[in-house]
Amino acid sequence: MAVIKYVGAGMLAGLWAAMGQAQAEPSSLYFRCTMTPAQYAEAKAAPPGGAPAFDDWQQWFDSQGMYGPGKVRSEDLRPLVAQDLSELVGVSGWGTYSEYDEKAGAWQFALLQFSDNYGEMISLLAPLRSVAPYCAADSDSFMLVYSYIWGDGDNAYLTLNGRSQFAKAPTPAQRKEADAVLAQLYKANER
Repeated sequence: MAVIKYVGAGMLAGLWAAMGQAQAEPSSLYFRCTMTPAQYAEAKAAPPGGAPAFDDWQQWFDSQGMYGPGKVRSEDLRPLVAQDLSELVGVSGWGTYSEYDEKAGAWQFALLQFSDNYGEMISLLAPLRSVAPYCAADSDSFMLVYSYIWGDGDNAYLTLNGRSQFAKAPTPAQRKEADAVLAQLYKANER
């Protein structure tokens, strides 16, 4: 793996703080999209996609066995305010990683501590899901939200092969890839 470049979710952390949300045991997020350099530049410059563009949020909530009513609220579908995707994923911060590898033709993005709240997860999952049309249709591009640090299981696994959709579980190779990036990120942030 190349040298880790820290960028990320400063804006998202600020949003959570402004909303008065405390994170108990946040899950981690790992995202990888296979794309050309031109597609990467275009995706980062595009306005971030909003949650209403996807009609499967409630189905995802229902599959998680949540406490309480487990309903997607209108507040959960509010978009993050940003002119383009790079504003959401390009802010320096602790526990974040983003790199486009031109040789491999892949963009990797990770957050060591993402969120423990499914409603909050939608706020960044939606813009990242909107990158799916830029991902190679024949690739195994994916996004995984899971309890890397705490070991409490998976929250969401999505395939990103031209379109975004929730799926059962990552392949062993995908989980190994996510674990490797998050392990390096965790080790780098222990210092």
